[in-house]
Amino acid sequence: MSTYFLSIFIGTFALEDAALIAAITLASQNKISYEAAFVASFLGIAIGDIGIYIMGFLSTKLKFISQLGFFKKNQQKLARFRKKHSIGYLVVVSRFLPGTRVITYLLAGISGYSFLRFNVLTLISVFVWVLAAFMGGLKLMNYFSNNIFLGMAILILIFYLLNQVLPKFFDKWEREILFNSWRKWTSFEFWPAWFFYIPLYFYYFFQSIRYRSFFVPFYINPTVHNGGILGESKWDFLQHLNAADSSTLKTIKFAKDQRLIDLKKELEKNEFKYPIILKPDVGQRGFGVRIIRNEIDLESYFKDSSFDLIVQDYCSFRNEAGIFYIRYPNESKGFIYSITDKKFPTVTGDGKSALGDIIAADSRARILLPAYYGRHQEKLDTVLPKGEQLFLSECGNHCQGALFFNGQELITPELTEAIDIISKKTPHFYFGRYDLRYESVEKLKKGEGFKIVEINGASAEATHIWDPSTPVLTAYKSLLHQWGILFAISYELKKQRELVHQVHIWSFLKESAKVYFRKEKMSISS
Repeated sequence: MSTYFLSIFIGTFALEDAALIAAITLASQNKISYEAAFVASFLGIAIGDIGIYIMGFLSTKLKFISQLGFFKKNQQKLARFRKKHSIGYLVVVSRFLPGTRVITYLLAGISGYSFLRFNVLTLISVFVWVLAAFMGGLKLMNYFSNNIFLGMAILILIFYLLNQVLPKFFDKWEREILFNSWRKWTSFEFWPAWFFYIPLYFYYFFQSIRYRSFFVPFYINPTVHNGGILGESKWDFLQHLNAADSSTLKTIKFAKDQRLIDLKKELEKNEFKYPIILKPDVGQRGFGVRIIRNEIDLESYFKDSSFDLIVQDYCSFRNEAGIFYIRYPNESKGFIYSITDKKFPTVTGDGKSALGDIIAADSRARILLPAYYGRHQEKLDTVLPKGEQLFLSECGNHCQGALFFNGQELITPELTEAIDIISKKTPHFYFGRYDLRYESVEKLKKGEGFKIVEINGASAEATHIWDPSTPVLTAYKSLLHQWGILFAISYELKKQRELVHQVHIWSFLKESAKVYFRKEKMSISS
């Protein structure tokens, strides 16, 4: 019994709900007495709540605690709670109002609310909460006594709804996100990646059988890790660009095991000026790409990162394009397979509505509320002046809200030649996509006035398929065709590599034979 008691008690500090469910389940199975399970849960939760208060109190005394990411991200919520209600009232209510407890208890500590009063209110609140959970939970488990696993599943579902879904009803903007969450299924443009790419998995398997190897695509772009199909480094491509070219943005790589002060020294050494771009060296679909406008942004990003970084100059060009380039191994020149013209969405103020309401009123923007609300959470209640425009996204990534359009009309011989020249600076580069910012359509068509933001390898796709007007079958047809080319080029490169390998082996055998017979001849003559 002591082992179960300690497990429940310690478990409350990690996952309160999981510990409660375990306590109720164990008590219903007579593995531990109801009283012991209740006491273990009560003590663990109460001590944890008091610890949150102490953390808030210490944040006003110890500066390093107030620098934690949690405090920085929730400054607006902390200020909002302070203005709306008395702290004592919130201490009691937040125990039964999911999603508000941590913020409230931190606020109580930060504001210097009476430690004695907090303890009394917390102990009473926790007692009532645990008692209610045990009464309801035990009744449920007894009802499903013949199927303990079904009872646990229902109990887990109830706790999930209470803690993950119910809180969203108490925040206006969270409600908007929840009520519009179904809309992503109305267009394949917003389907989850795992769902959209299901046909591609089967096609990959088919092509693997056809070319007699599951790893054929890994042979594309031989000088890049895995050809750029898995775990590719952005630096593998960017390091080959000529720093003197007008199309090259100043870029450096920064290792994850270095300190923040080292990063600041590198920025100063390389004469970077804010704003700058930070992103993971290995990342997909816009993960971790951020515009860093000052040292506060820099420090916040650095603390949350645990990967090698790419540091890059920020390009102020308001236009972005994704250019998919292909070159067959036996041809001297490559071609542009696809161009995606990217636009950054904006909203316009009317002088009356809050920013959050304006975003939710847009038929497309409401599908991406989690991205837009997350990025502008501090401004959602702000009323935009009439006629004022606000960019909802400034990164050319689809998952971050950028608009993608088919830009095939931008392909010209001049642009093709410019991209082909740049591509040949990366040794054996045959297949991939350039993401670049450009000044104007006219200059881009001439192969001028653009800056390369990123180069992607074999895992890249022709992103023009995400044009809202593209039918889903057309998108799949384009992707299948692209992957067919990938397999064909990779197979050709694989054969060339094996042929060279065979030639090397044959040459080695011939030379070895010559040496052997020479030695034999020498030994006979001697």
